[in-house]
Amino acid sequence: MKKIVFLMMLLAGLLLQAADLLPEPPKGFAWRQMPFIKASLLMPDDWFFSFIPDNREERYIYHITRENIEQKGVYVTGMDLRVMRGVPAKTKGRLPSEYSASAVGETEKKVKFTKKWEETKGLFKEIGFMYVDSSDEKESITVYRLYISNDRTGTVYVLTFEGPTRGWDDLWKSIGEVIFKNLSIDESI
Repeated sequence: MKKIVFLMMLLAGLLLQAADLLPEPPKGFAWRQMPFIKASLLMPDDWFFSFIPDNREERYIYHITRENIEQKGVYVTGMDLRVMRGVPAKTKGRLPSEYSASAVGETEKKVKFTKKWEETKGLFKEIGFMYVDSSDEKESITVYRLYISNDRTGTVYVLTFEGPTRGWDDLWKSIGEVIFKNLSIDESI
């Protein structure tokens, strides 16, 4: 029992130390640490957080949404972060950056991108794109997706921010862009 209490205190101390390294969040946002990975995202104060772990497969899905998906089961406006660790072992030796490029290529066969880019930031290789999903007859959804690959650790992060196309510019400027410009992902994971 003493070991459990000690480990919990140690974990709490590490989380507090990690939180101390983050800058002050912009007004209307708070930092949200993602369980099982060394990452923090900004979350609007009145939004909801949910987490779906698959520890056996080392896959994690995090949601930051305007709607409460635990009650509704879906969301219209928000972000999800999908993390897949051990990519080379799960994809017959492909590097995370190769896996990401292939996934982006497959998506590009299905939808028309309105924007696409690639960038390297330290150990991270990024491929991003945007498109408009008009499959719902009532309202189209704009999708902004970013693949972040760490070939050294074998991890891929897939961040998707989406919301109604009507009002997208304001939504992106006031929330999406703020989240994406302030990503905090540790290169060691």
